[in-house]
Amino acid sequence: MKVAVIGNGNVGMAVFRELQKLREINELVLVGRNQEKLQAELMDFRDAQVLSPTATYGKVSCGGYDTTEGADIIIYAAGVGRKPGQSRLELAGANVSIASDIFREVMKVNHDAIIVVLSNPVDVLTAVIREVTGFPRERVIGSGTLLDTARLVAEISSILDISPSSINGLMLGEHGNSSCVIWSAVRIIGMPLNDYFAFETGSDMGISKDKLSSFVRAVGGKIIGAKGYTAYGVAAAAAKIVSGIANNTKDIYPLSIQLDGELDYKRVAVSVPCLLGREGIIRIVPIHMTPEEWDGFHKSVAVVREITDPILESL
Repeated sequence: MKVAVIGNGNVGMAVFRELQKLREINELVLVGRNQEKLQAELMDFRDAQVLSPTATYGKVSCGGYDTTEGADIIIYAAGVGRKPGQSRLELAGANVSIASDIFREVMKVNHDAIIVVLSNPVDVLTAVIREVTGFPRERVIGSGTLLDTARLVAEISSILDISPSSINGLMLGEHGNSSCVIWSAVRIIGMPLNDYFAFETGSDMGISKDKLSSFVRAVGGKIIGAKGYTAYGVAAAAAKIVSGIANNTKDIYPLSIQLDGELDYKRVAVSVPCLLGREGIIRIVPIHMTPEEWDGFHKSVAVVREITDPILESL
């Protein structure tokens, strides 16, 4: 399997490094415009590859957008990064233009890849890239709230002092400030969160769901405020998606996909439960939500649509 990573900033390089652990990949290419920097990154990467016990030893190269030819999966991590205090949606103008230009170049050599979108605003860019390329929507996948969900699980794990592997969580909608926790889907070894807490402590749950939701939404901003960027979490999310595609795992993840009538929405891309396999997103999986959760989901979609709709109309 050939995988191309477009973008050699902090996220792109973290993804490139993470993907070396996947033995399903026999060709990995780093794609961008600054060829001198790409070559330097590649030399640095090869040093690490030799010394890493988990490294794969397939072909590793770099080049321009023409090197995406033949790629089975294209990871998109280019564009302007979020600054401290800035929302993901504020990046839309600049990053839509960059993504549109890049994929018009990619389309000259590749019409068959699965595209995994990491750059922000990921939901807006997922819809834009799908319409610019004309690819089937199941082959244009945004990492969406997979990372948000991981942050939710991590925080519940910390609060309850149990392994994250024992926790199932779910966040849907925008990858951003309006993302919504589907509390009715949170399970600890199969038990609803409230029931698990009562079982362990003999009392009602001592966790404020509102405070926890707000904390999880703010994690990315806190990381950016302190170090200037986020990279490792989204890189791990990208590797999980690539592995799911390569191995046809048929796992269900919250991923961003352009809707086509599901949940009464069209054209807008937001995260919903998706069955992932070798051809990309196999199908959107129905989910039960409480009226309060549906309300949160609809509000989140409205936030994304406000930005997305005029952009799609201008393409």
